[in-house]
Amino acid sequence: MANLFLIGDSMIEFFDWRPCFPDHRVVNLGRSGETTAELLARLPAILALQPAPDWLLLMTGTNDVCMEHFAFPATYARILATCKTLRPQAEITVNSLLPIALPYLAADTVPRLNGLLRALTSAPKTHFLDGYAALSDRTGKIRPGVLAADGVHLSDHGYQLWGNALQHHLSSLPL
Repeated sequence: MANLFLIGDSMIEFFDWRPCFPDHRVVNLGRSGETTAELLARLPAILALQPAPDWLLLMTGTNDVCMEHFAFPATYARILATCKTLRPQAEITVNSLLPIALPYLAADTVPRLNGLLRALTSAPKTHFLDGYAALSDRTGKIRPGVLAADGVHLSDHGYQLWGNALQHHLSSLPL
């Protein structure tokens, strides 16, 4: 039974992940409203938790995007370096930003930033999960019914699709 730490913002916090991973110990470490810089500050305390994580899912950056702070991938790189230093045995997955439908964001903002996040995952035991693709059609258009009315958070249907993608991804890892 692997220890799964799901770390990030409200996208993690607002969902009960245990039913998606019934054969594992799941620790939900999401914090609503948190930016990448705030996650970096609390990360040493998270990684000190026992039992140690076998898998870390990182899902952060949404609040940075909503605040139009687009330079956050540099902070994300520091988050990954901290994870690697403090928990070198863990498999780490960077989850892409999920679709965001806000009128002030250019259509290419999230896909462009996801390209930068993907580029951070070339190290051993570091993976990228394109959650954006799980919630979009082949052309990159957001699937109907996956977002809540605010254009940022997920609907139940959105969580179901993302949860399926996470389950599939986890099954491919050597845990």
